[in-house]
Amino acid sequence: MRISFITSTLHSGGSERVMSLLANSFANRGNEVEIICLNKHLVFYPIDEKVKVWFAEEETRSRSIIKKMVWLRRHVKERKPDVVIAFMLEVFCATLASLIGMRVPVVSSERIDPHFFGKAKGFLRWVLLRRTAHLVVQTERIKEFYSPRLQARTTIIRNPVTGKVFSLPEVDKENRIIAVGRLAYQKNYPMMFRAFRKVSEHFPQYKLCVYGDGPQRSEIEAGIAAIGMEDKIVLAGKSDKIIEEMNRSKLFVMSSDYEGMSNALLEAICVGLPVISTDVSGASDLIEQGINGFVTPIGDEEAFSLALEKLLGDEKLMYTMGENNRRKAGDFREDRIVDQWASLITHVVEGGESV
Repeated sequence: MRISFITSTLHSGGSERVMSLLANSFANRGNEVEIICLNKHLVFYPIDEKVKVWFAEEETRSRSIIKKMVWLRRHVKERKPDVVIAFMLEVFCATLASLIGMRVPVVSSERIDPHFFGKAKGFLRWVLLRRTAHLVVQTERIKEFYSPRLQARTTIIRNPVTGKVFSLPEVDKENRIIAVGRLAYQKNYPMMFRAFRKVSEHFPQYKLCVYGDGPQRSEIEAGIAAIGMEDKIVLAGKSDKIIEEMNRSKLFVMSSDYEGMSNALLEAICVGLPVISTDVSGASDLIEQGINGFVTPIGDEEAFSLALEKLLGDEKLMYTMGENNRRKAGDFREDRIVDQWASLITHVVEGGESV
């Protein structure tokens, strides 16, 4: 089968990681796979040599989305894929518009909570998703956002986790809390830091380490200094060993205002960490309150600090929650998730659904 994946870039983001895993897996299953990046030539995750990668900006020598869409239409017409899979709102909207009238099924994958987009993007989504053969989302909350007609051709597929989480060695845990994500407003790190400061006096042995980079870094650094937490909060930057860093930590935290399904949260659960997360899309799907972690209201600093205090003050509870999470890990094995995608693709292709 010929499969064309379409994304913005292959930079170090959650959707890019998932697409890389899927493309590699399908190529290793004997399919002819390509990835088309509409924007910059950025490749962070390993791509199997059997996967052909195209960069529309280089092919067109232009940043114009119109020129890229024209090139994409011509490219798909020449390559004749059996299915096109487009990740993220802007990408699947551009893809659906580019391929109008062509007999190729497009599977659109929403990777973030659509409740938090404005009217313009909402209208664009409403117009173009009527043309998609199928929609893939990650949580019940996202599926319920759409009309009953679109829900009828919408499937929930969780993100896969890398296989290394199933073969991690036993290591001595450090007295640290780990957070993973871009340094951007969406993640609401200032709230997390203020909550941590409230409990830090009672648990001075703990540090909070944040892995990731982004446009808000200098502002976040200034915020850490303003609350006098430079010796307790570490901005560790990007790492290609996040799983190993999680394995050395005792607790995972996430303070986002919105998400789709956080890969970092999934990975922390599979590593066997207790977790605290704000009530973003996906959190209640993964966390049973008080069983494997805590879910707190979005932006609620007091509730977040109380959850921190509860766990840091009870190592036995942290261990029990971690073990409960470890038992969930098999649900997110890469082969199981790829099987779900394969079943969906077969259904779409055999159904002859097209834009």
